[in-house]
Amino acid sequence: MVSRGESADIKFRQADSEWRKVGTVIQNLSQYYEDELSFIVRSTNFVNWRCLLLRRQAIVVLFVMSLSLLLFSNPIDEVMNKTIAFEGFWGAVLVSRGDAILHAAGYGMADIERNIPNTPEKKFRIASITKQFTAAAVLKLLEEGTISLSDSVVKFIPEFPNGERILIHQMLNHSSGIPTMINTEQLLEEVEKFGEGRSLEEAEIAYISSLPLRFEPGNSFLYSNSAYFLLSVIIERASGKRYNEYLRTNFFEPLGMNNTGYDYNEYDSGWGLPYYSD
Repeated sequence: MVSRGESADIKFRQADSEWRKVGTVIQNLSQYYEDELSFIVRSTNFVNWRCLLLRRQAIVVLFVMSLSLLLFSNPIDEVMNKTIAFEGFWGAVLVSRGDAILHAAGYGMADIERNIPNTPEKKFRIASITKQFTAAAVLKLLEEGTISLSDSVVKFIPEFPNGERILIHQMLNHSSGIPTMINTEQLLEEVEKFGEGRSLEEAEIAYISSLPLRFEPGNSFLYSNSAYFLLSVIIERASGKRYNEYLRTNFFEPLGMNNTGYDYNEYDSGWGLPYYSD
């Protein structure tokens, strides 16, 4: 998506699997094309924790499974039905070779209460897998010369009290020491305490600022949703664009990702609702 500079490649050689943010959505799997045979799964229940935070809960993506899954001797429907029975998978599956769609089907329910089944056209919020878009946007700004991976947070978020001690690359690879946040009612109540006279973004920054670092930046590893929220703020302040607008103009539109986007709206009949396995 974004060509990494040499310095970025060195800094992130061990961090590729950690680049995620929160929430993007693929609306139509039939628009996805690959040069090689691909097995693509979108699931309503593969995430075991609620997606992070308030305002950035909506974005996108495909969950691409290993090509080795295609080597089953049974038909795909039979394999998926066994997966549903034994592992509780609900979602949508697409198999393609180049531009040809070899298999596309929904499995399980998109909405139990309304008795709506899953289909390949359903939209799913995929929470932290969207961190890859946040990381790609940061590297795009690096490529443009707008930021450096060794810039401290305070350069872009001066109101963050530990900002001078934390570098951008430490937030990208989860070594910043910033505590993580998971979207719960308790978290919303805590953030609201910082909301008087502030915007939602300002309240979120103030709340994160009130939390002590878990360790000295760069000395350990802690997966942090909060750090990726702050990265989205840096993207906005460095680029002068809203987070969703930056992704749209630099990635989704140029790459023809016409069914990928950022959505603040509540769930409707077009969504696959998230459920947890027993």
